[in-house]
Amino acid sequence: MNSKLTIVVVSLFALGLCSSQRAYAGGAATDPCSLLTQAQVSVALGVNVDPGKPITPTMCGWSTSNQPKKVALLISNANAFGFAKTPFDSREKAVPASSICDDAVYSFPTASTSGVSTTLYVKKGNSYFVVHLNGFPDQAKTMAIEKTLAVEACSKL
Repeated sequence: MNSKLTIVVVSLFALGLCSSQRAYAGGAATDPCSLLTQAQVSVALGVNVDPGKPITPTMCGWSTSNQPKKVALLISNANAFGFAKTPFDSREKAVPASSICDDAVYSFPTASTSGVSTTLYVKKGNSYFVVHLNGFPDQAKTMAIEKTLAVEACSKL
């Protein structure tokens, strides 16, 4: 696993651990695997994926059998969403994402030209979640797929 991917996966895992109690305590959380179907993820990626599997109580992952393409959906919280919208580090960039739930923002390292590091943070009412893809070298395509998946997930909140 390359170092960028390792950092992203570890960061999402840590965010999941840190946000799980707060997300469920607010009453707005749900099972992350229930927000997207295997078919929705397969269509968005253009390849068949395995059924979603819980990674933590607040994170679900879908992966392909023969390719490095993966999707993670993480139930998040208002604090993480606020940090994504207003990065505290100049090496991070936030770009508003239109037409997704109540509010959404893409976050990625400023030095990144790879879709591997793009993450979409989404807010709908009192619910927050994150969509992250691995295995797509094109950032614009990654952002489009993350948006498609986020819109699908929003319809279930």
